[in-house]
Amino acid sequence: MTTFHRELTVPGASADLSRITDFVEEASEQARVASAVRFDLQLAVEEACCNVIEHAYGGEGGAFTVTFETHGRDVVITLRDRGRPFDPIAVAAPDLDKPLLERPIGGLGMFLMYRLMDDVRFTFDDDGNTLVMVRRGALPG
Repeated sequence: MTTFHRELTVPGASADLSRITDFVEEASEQARVASAVRFDLQLAVEEACCNVIEHAYGGEGGAFTVTFETHGRDVVITLRDRGRPFDPIAVAAPDLDKPLLERPIGGLGMFLMYRLMDDVRFTFDDDGNTLVMVRRGALPG
C-alpha cells in the first residue's frame, strides 16, 4: 500500500540533475525517511538519471519521470523514460582493484545503484524503459 507519493517530470537535460536531487531530498524529508538513508537515495537516483540522459538519450536529453513512493517502511523510486533500452546484464562490473588513476572515467553508476538500494529492477517494453529501485526499512519503525 502506497502511503506517500510524489512525482516529477523533467526535460531530461544534465541541467535537471540538481532539480531531481532536490526533489528526492524534499520527498525524503516529507516522507520522514531516516536521515542516514537520504544521501544514498539521492546518489542512487542521480546515477540512474545520469545514465538515462547519457545512454538512453545519447547525451541529448529526453523527458523522463521520477516517482518517489513509500510502501510501509520502504521507499520505492521509479524512473520512466522513452530512450534507448539496454541490457543491464551486459554492463561490466568496475574493477575496483585497479589503482584509481588506471580506471576509466565513469562506470560506477550501476555499481552504486546496486550497492545503495536493496532491489534494482529494469523493464523494457513498447511503453518505454522503467527502473524500479527499492530501499527497505528507510522509514523509522
